[in-house]
Amino acid sequence: MADEIYSKVSSKLEAEWYPYHENEWFTHTDICGHFQWFDPKIRSAVSRKLYHDYKEISEPKLEKNNKAYRIVDKTLDEIEWENADIDDVYKLKMPYDPTTNVGFPFESLICIPPGALIIIAGASNAGKTTWLLNMLVRNMDDFEDVVYFTSELSAVNLKRRLNPFEEWYELRNGDGKPKFKVFDRESNYHDAIYPKYSNGLVFIDYLDVNNEAEYFKMKPYLKRIKRSMRRGVAVVALQKNPGVDDAFGGKNLRSDADLYIAMDFGQIKIIKAKDWHTENPNLKKYKFDIEFNGSTFTNIQGIYEE
Repeated sequence: MADEIYSKVSSKLEAEWYPYHENEWFTHTDICGHFQWFDPKIRSAVSRKLYHDYKEISEPKLEKNNKAYRIVDKTLDEIEWENADIDDVYKLKMPYDPTTNVGFPFESLICIPPGALIIIAGASNAGKTTWLLNMLVRNMDDFEDVVYFTSELSAVNLKRRLNPFEEWYELRNGDGKPKFKVFDRESNYHDAIYPKYSNGLVFIDYLDVNNEAEYFKMKPYLKRIKRSMRRGVAVVALQKNPGVDDAFGGKNLRSDADLYIAMDFGQIKIIKAKDWHTENPNLKKYKFDIEFNGSTFTNIQGIYEE
């Protein structure tokens, strides 16, 4: 009987769990919770399957770290670099002060390639949404598809945040329809992105997990978002504590980012700019104010350490 249960559990995991949880860590509890397996015999079979796949076979299917597992992936995607166009990069516009035409100087220093991931890691209420919305309106004419995923803003909230932009930007096409789409979503963003918006400019406000115990999931979530982009760019807001550079989930979240900005109240710091020309923007700091109903960056200035 135990072998029969194990066989069914093994087949179930191979067909309905492993293919959908590549590039992420998961636990025994995650599996049993997903399939609603409460019977001790079934839960024991899950443990046996996990142990077998990371310990008992010559080429393990799983890696184990404490109580978490991940699927071993030995696939290699060769990069055909010889015929690449070194000028095939985006000159993305960053927020600026439309009242003075003064922006963040690092904008002209960075190179953003197709398929890039930009992370804005900010303290609560430091201005992450303001940053994303400013990037949206400044770049909405440069991409065929511009989409904004939000888990917080209602239609009224969004309109109040966007109204001040009407003074400086044309938010609608000639047919009167907005130049961008906004969707209410709080998880599995990669499912919504690929393939429809893979070549577009995608904003996610913001990516989070249920509790601290799930912070280990943040990196695979970001990786899946980045892999869902083809020639598009994803801009993702993350939460962090005030006064620190790293978002909830740790320093390893920087690794997949092409641009990583840490935001605190009235200040940003360029933590990582992977590709740049002329002057190195990494570790540069800038201060600012936010005005006009929380929509606009003003008084933008560099911070120079003595």
